[in-house]
Amino acid sequence: MRAAREAGDRALAAALAKLRKPTVSAWVLNLLVRDQPEVGEQLAELGADLRQAQETLSGAALKELSAQRQRLVSALVRSARRIAAREGHQVTQAVSFELEQTLHAALADPAVAAQVGAGRLVRATSRTGLETADSEPAAEPEKPARPRLRVVRDPGEDPKVARERRRREEERARLWQAADRTRAEADEDVEDLEGRLEDAERELATAAEEVEELARRLGEAEAAERDANRREREARRERDAAVRRRDSAARRATDLATRLEELDEPPPSPRRS
Repeated sequence: MRAAREAGDRALAAALAKLRKPTVSAWVLNLLVRDQPEVGEQLAELGADLRQAQETLSGAALKELSAQRQRLVSALVRSARRIAAREGHQVTQAVSFELEQTLHAALADPAVAAQVGAGRLVRATSRTGLETADSEPAAEPEKPARPRLRVVRDPGEDPKVARERRRREEERARLWQAADRTRAEADEDVEDLEGRLEDAERELATAAEEVEELARRLGEAEAAERDANRREREARRERDAAVRRRDSAARRATDLATRLEELDEPPPSPRRS
């Protein structure tokens, strides 16, 4: 935007000014994608494998893919933190949590994976849908509030198997919702603690400034005290010297007065023979 203004392109500058500024977590994730363009493809591929395993109820595959998912998310968050640090920004725990949420959402939803891969996110995304905080929902049909990875029922399957699948699906939905609530509560706690930390840091900075000011004033007072002591010693020496000069002058004056008195006495009368 600044470059556009400096170049005199007011229309471009105005258009750029209207663009929404990304949150910190979205900005960090965009940095990661620009540094590692293959991230979007990795998320899409692993997400597709997870959905396939979920639909076929392949327990062993799900276990392995879930482990891969956690390893991938952790590795990407670490990479994002390093890249942000390289840009001079330290990622907080709250931002790291938003990064994890968005990456998990990308693994659960290919549309989110596409958004992440494009490197133009403006808000963090939760795994329960495409809505983001303070943003409009993505232009997709509304879906029920349940996990993205769902079991597809075979119409010819045994009723007992169907009931078991539905039970598992409901249990997974309940667990996902509980996990999302827990993460949301943890996010609120982290944000609250981050706010308290920022307040404490501001108070510490203010106190440090006051200490610095008091130290400066103390230094000035000590210097003034040393200067006053020096002047007092000089004044005392000058006073003592003046007293000595006064006493000496007083003694000389007494001697002169005595001599004057002797000069004022009349000479003795001559004797007659």
